[in-house]
Amino acid sequence: MTNRNYRNLLLLALSITLAGCQTIEIVPSKTTPQYENIRTMQADSDLDGDGVSDKLDYCPNTPPNVMIDENGCPPSLEITDKNFIKGEVRVYYDENSSEIDSKYFEELDRVGALMQKRLDIVIVIEAHISAREEKRGYQTLANNRAERFKNFLISKYRVNCNRIKTYGYGAEQPVASSDIEETDRYNRRLYAVFIDTKNNVENFNNSNGESCQLF
Repeated sequence: MTNRNYRNLLLLALSITLAGCQTIEIVPSKTTPQYENIRTMQADSDLDGDGVSDKLDYCPNTPPNVMIDENGCPPSLEITDKNFIKGEVRVYYDENSSEIDSKYFEELDRVGALMQKRLDIVIVIEAHISAREEKRGYQTLANNRAERFKNFLISKYRVNCNRIKTYGYGAEQPVASSDIEETDRYNRRLYAVFIDTKNNVENFNNSNGESCQLF
């Protein structure tokens, strides 16, 4: 074999070896769609169908065809005419606490101011605890929650205690599952119904006797 032929074979073998070591860049086809970190969106549940998602709904069991506010609750003040008044207030608590969150102050002030102006209005306050709180021995917590609201009306708006009726309950009337914190918070609650006695209540007796001492 001549030197020229040997050199040609050597160059051919070297080119094949180098070609096997090259990095091939693959350019994506313009017709192939590219996907980058597409988030999967899951619709929030709304079990009572009131238009407010369950994670934001403070009243998860609102009946159909009931007017609600931005929290998914019926308006606290319902005035059917200038003489007839009936309404409801709802407060939810942190676990093992009877402190009223400041976000409810405006609503409570409206009720207090109304009761101060209309002496024929009475209020029934019902407070509840959750099963988790009951297991930890906080049976008196419901009474404390009801009494704090009562004290608020007496001390700030000088509402006579004989117009306020309070009840404290255990965990026997849950409105939501107590298995997880997100729903259990609905059980740590206070419901207060106020109504004018002239049109609605014939006999209203204070459940706590004649004492008007603050808690």
